[in-house]
Amino acid sequence: MNNQLKWVKKVSKIVLNVLFYSVIVSLVLFSIANMQLKEKNDIANIFGNGFVSVITDSMDGDEPDSFTIDDLLFVKVLDDQSRSELEIGDIITYYDFQIDGLPGQPAGFITHRIIDIFELDDEVFFVTQGDKFGALPDDPIHISEAIAVYQSKWQNAGTALKYLQTPQGFALVVILPVALLLIFEGVMLTRNILAVNREKMNEQLKEQKEQAQLNLESEKEKIRQQILEELKKQQDTKQ
Repeated sequence: MNNQLKWVKKVSKIVLNVLFYSVIVSLVLFSIANMQLKEKNDIANIFGNGFVSVITDSMDGDEPDSFTIDDLLFVKVLDDQSRSELEIGDIITYYDFQIDGLPGQPAGFITHRIIDIFELDDEVFFVTQGDKFGALPDDPIHISEAIAVYQSKWQNAGTALKYLQTPQGFALVVILPVALLLIFEGVMLTRNILAVNREKMNEQLKEQKEQAQLNLESEKEKIRQQILEELKKQQDTKQ
């Protein structure tokens, strides 16, 4: 029974530690990703892997990689080499300054599918369009305006991300759990320190008791030897 209880405590401690450090790592990565945003048309990313929250249903279509409002998109930030490798059918994210500030689209990001690629005066341009039925082609963009290319999606996770990016959401979802975990770890650390100190004190008391017992036996032996010597002297005197 005691072994089973110890095993349960050990497993619980491991699980809590994994949870604690997972939250810490997530917090650090999320903070790093957001600290990298130097301009409003940057995408939060870690090592070139970013995420975008979908705020319209313009890509709500029948394609396998279509997505809709409140989905969370995982994208790969583009460089000159990867931009040159884009093809018709790829889904890209770019920043449209014309819609910046409009209600419901505060970021100005558009993530649409490439439907045409053409050259004009030796410059490459993309024409994109949403997958939603009846959607019209977007205005052409220069190849350099493509920020990221779509990789995958997490359905309905965009709402959570948007809430997490608010001060209240960040405090409740990130800071509060981390604070509670830190408090819990502090309590557990204090308990462990007290337990170790208590064990050390018990060990010291045991050693002191054993030493006292040895000293007592030594004194007894010394007294016994003195008594024997006195008795021997008395016998020698009588003779």
